[in-house]
Amino acid sequence: MVTYRQDLPPKGGFDPIEFAARGPKRMFNGFTQFGIFLGVTGLAWVGWSYVKEIMRKEELELFDARNAVEPFIYAEKDRAILTHYRRCRDEENKLMKNVKGWETGTLWGEPVYHNVRSRYIKPSLEELVTHMSPEKQHDMIFDKLIR
Repeated sequence: MVTYRQDLPPKGGFDPIEFAARGPKRMFNGFTQFGIFLGVTGLAWVGWSYVKEIMRKEELELFDARNAVEPFIYAEKDRAILTHYRRCRDEENKLMKNVKGWETGTLWGEPVYHNVRSRYIKPSLEELVTHMSPEKQHDMIFDKLIR
């Protein structure tokens, strides 16, 4: 008594083996692919123009904000310079209080800050850093340049 069954080829034999190269089945023809390309490109262009307009509006808003704040920044810088002048003047008064005939703001009796037109003269960098520590001078000259 045989309990197993031999596997045999089907009746009529196996199908012939296909060994020729076959390309994949095309989903779209050339015109459809070109149309899809144009559609995607058009949508991307519309999206980019939308984003570009948003970026332009944000840049304009930032530019307006900078223009609005600029006078305050200049005023703060001027206030800081005048405060520094005041400290320098007070220090000069303290240093030269025992010198006979010394008058603050003059050089050998001639006013240093004499201005015929009564206009503000921008100080030189040396005048600004005169009474500062070397570290602060370095910061003023190299890191925080005054314009």
